[in-house]
Amino acid sequence: MSPTSTLKKAHQAYHHGDLRNALLEVARRELDAGAYEQLSLRELARLAGVSANAPYRHFGSKDEILAEVAAQGFRELSARMDAERHPEPRERLARLCDVYTGFAAEHPAMYRTMFGSEKQALMDFPVLQEAAGASFGRLVAATIDAFGAGHPEDLATLARASALWSLVHGWSRLVIDGVTCFLPEGSIAPVSVSARAIIASWS
Repeated sequence: MSPTSTLKKAHQAYHHGDLRNALLEVARRELDAGAYEQLSLRELARLAGVSANAPYRHFGSKDEILAEVAAQGFRELSARMDAERHPEPRERLARLCDVYTGFAAEHPAMYRTMFGSEKQALMDFPVLQEAAGASFGRLVAATIDAFGAGHPEDLATLARASALWSLVHGWSRLVIDGVTCFLPEGSIAPVSVSARAIIASWS
C-alpha cells in the first residue's frame, strides 16, 4: 500500500469513528520507516489528517501510542507461536525459536520498540507488560509440554524457557543490528539448530 493510500485510509478511519486505530496504523508505518525520533502526537495527527488535539481523545502521549504498537507486535508474535503446531513437543519448542527470530528479522524497528530498546519507559505501560508476558508464557508452556513435567512458576522450567528466550533474543539483535557481517556468507544456521542442541542437553 502506498503512503498516500495509507494516509487516506487513516483519514477515513477517523471519520468513521476509529481514530484510535488510525493513529496506531500511522504510528506503526512511521516506526517501520525509522521515524521514531521524529514522531510526536502533533506529527501523527498531521499524518492522519486530523487536528493536533484529536489524538488526545485516545492517547496521553507518544509513549502511550508506541507502547500499544509494541504490544501489537507481541500479540502478533504470540499468534505466530500459536500457529506452530508440530506434533512432537521438543521439535515444536525448537521451531518456536525460528518463529521468534523470523518475526524479529521481518520487523526490526518494531522488535526494538517491543523491548524498550528505543525508550525503556515504554516497558512501564501495563498493556506492553501483559502482551510481553503472554509471549513468554507460550514459551514456558511449550517447555513444559516438551519435557512432560513442570509448572509455569517452577524455577527449573523458567530457567529452561529463559535460556531459550535469551538465545533467540540475542540472535535476533545480532541479525537486525548487522553484527553478523563478519561471518562468512551463508554460515548462519537457523537458531533452531542451536536450540535443538540445548534442548537435547536437558534430557
